[in-house]
Order: sequence, then structure tokens, then C-alpha cells
Amino acid sequence: MTSLPAVLPGAGADLAPILLVDDEVAILDGLRRQLRKRFAVHTATSGAAALELLETQPVAVVVSDMRMPQMDGATFLAKVRASYPDVVRILLTGQADTQAAIDAVNQGQIYRFLTKPCPPDVLLDEIGSAVEINRLVTAEKELLRTTLRRTVEALTETLSLAQPAAFARALRVTRTVTELTQQLEIEEPWEAEITAMLAHLGAVTLPPRLLEKLDSGRPLDDDEREMERRVPAISRDLVAGIPRLESVAEAIGWHRARYDGAGAVGDVPRGDELPMTARILRVAVDFDAGMSQRPSVQDTIQAMRADAGAYDPRVLDALSGSHDVEGGEPAPKAVSIADLVPDMVVFDDVLTTDGVLLVGRGTVVTEPLVHRLENFVRQHRVRDEVWVRG
Repeated sequence: MTSLPAVLPGAGADLAPILLVDDEVAILDGLRRQLRKRFAVHTATSGAAALELLETQPVAVVVSDMRMPQMDGATFLAKVRASYPDVVRILLTGQADTQAAIDAVNQGQIYRFLTKPCPPDVLLDEIGSAVEINRLVTAEKELLRTTLRRTVEALTETLSLAQPAAFARALRVTRTVTELTQQLEIEEPWEAEITAMLAHLGAVTLPPRLLEKLDSGRPLDDDEREMERRVPAISRDLVAGIPRLESVAEAIGWHRARYDGAGAVGDVPRGDELPMTARILRVAVDFDAGMSQRPSVQDTIQAMRADAGAYDPRVLDALSGSHDVEGGEPAPKAVSIADLVPDMVVFDDVLTTDGVLLVGRGTVVTEPLVHRLENFVRQHRVRDEVWVRG
């Protein structure tokens, strides 16, 4: 049995929130008295009331009775799993409900089932273990969502100084990916966004002249097309060695595969077998390529729909939806470099006086970027004017 001090908060620590669900108020009151010194206890007398509470109240663990009217415990916990997968679920059952509880466990709907009456020390211990599992799961997701994301951002921002055109493109694609995940209501968009940011790492191998041709939408010769074709595989191989980013590397590797599988050679996934992140990235990359010649948004989307077999129809619909926002984007404006503010978006390429690309359109303004531009202004190597949005 796990010792309580190892898994329960000590004196002065924030108590982990748990939810107890039972249609008998007297049982809830008894459980609350047993558990309130160790946990922040919430209660509900039905599955429906508990689901309503979960919409506004963060909870680490749910403990539910099996036999309840309207919605039994197994059904309720299955709904919790679907909407709040990180919440750890425990089912309390009577002896006659054992088979139903086993079925619930086998379906992956609950973490433990405990038979009633459950000794207080056992209940405390099991809830404590469940709280620790929730803590580990949420800590892992927080690591991926924040620490890893910010590390990737720092990497791409540093590399953008060496290849501004390639990484301006990466930022534009990432912005489109973010819009698509919002339209598709992706619950954990961080993976798609990181995939978009890292998919262009291989572009560091491309000559600057080729990057400029890609950015302006000019046609490539055979050698240039072959160099550009290798970029996803290079990016995939660079990312594959990073722990916890295996699925990101896979999506990068497959993001040019057609949704309908046409023209595929070898064991290439198609349709819904393609990772959703790869499907989203393909739409974002092709949309940016279509916009490189500065046609209208609707013209670009219509051209993509003409080759609809290349894309997941749901993602194409999300792209259309993300550009049907009332009012649209704010009009661009010219500002001096001294007036640049972080989070502005560069609307037009910034070139040096001798025609070298310094900052690509779509780049988000940061403090280091402003300092770099100020240095070029002091050397009279760039005009003191930038077109931006925001």
C-alpha cells in the first residue's frame, strides 16, 4: 500500500480538488468528513449535476457510485473521460455490480473500482494515488505545452536571423495552423503549432536565392525542386532525435502526402490514417505558397479546392471558416523602427539598401528583432520605415 505522505499534500499545501458523486446525501456527507482534511471536496447527487460542476470547477479525481438513477456511474465516468481525459476516475460498487465495474475497467473508462463499504484508509490511499497520477499527467502536458514550446520558439527565432525568408514563412504557416486548430476545436493545439514551427528547419540547407524564389512564388528549375523536395525529410530527421517529439517528426515527414493517396509510392498513409497534424500542416503550407504571389485569399482557397483530393475536406472547410471573420484583418500601416512594438506583424519584406532580405513578411516583431533593425538603421543600411499590421 502506498504511504499517504508520499502522495497527499502536507500541512500548508494547497489541497487537491476531488469530486464525489452519489445520489444518497448521507453517504456524501460521510465521505466528505473522511476526506476533507486531505482534499478539497466537491459533491454532486447525480451524473448530470457533476458534469455541470466540471464545466467550471477544475478537479483532479472523480469518485462515483455505480448505482444512480438516470445515469449510472460507469456511463457518467465514460462521459468524464471523453470531456476531461486528465481527470482520474474511481468507481464505487456494490458486490452485485462487480461485472459492470470490470467491464468499465476493460473499456478504459476508470482507473480503479472499489467495493462498498470501502475502509477509510483504503479510500484515502487510492484517492491519494489518483491525485498523484493526475499531477504527473498535467505536469507532463505543461512541460510540453510551455517549456518545450518556448524552447522551440527560441530556436526558430535564432535561426531566423540566419535564414529570414525561411523562418518568416514558418511563422506565417504556424499562424495559419493556429487558426485551423481553433476552427477544428483541437483540444491540444500545441503539437500542431510546434510541428509547423519545426517543419521548416531543413530550409537552412537551401541557398538564399532559392529561398527568395520560394517566397516570391517564382518557378524553380529541376535542381532547385529536388533541393526543396528534401526539406521535409531533413526537418523530420532533425526533430526525430528530440525526446517526446516523435509524433511531431512523423507529421513533418508525412505532411506532403495527399489525403486521397494519389501518386503515393510505397507504404504511405492516406485519408484518416494520415496524422491530423500532417493534414493541417499540408493545408497551411499550401495556403502560404498560394498566397506568395499575393492573390486574394478566396482565389487561393478556390485553387486548393480545385485539387481537393490533396486535402482533408474538414481542414479545407476550417481554412475557409478562419477567413470569414467579420471585419477581417486590420489595414497595414507604415511605422518607423523606433515605433515598432512586440507582437506587431511585418506586412512587407524588409530589405537592406543593397536588396538583401532582412525580415520576411509575416514575421512577428520581437525585442531582438527591433534591436537588429536599429543597428542597420544606424549603419544607413535599411530605410527607417516598416509596414506592419497590429
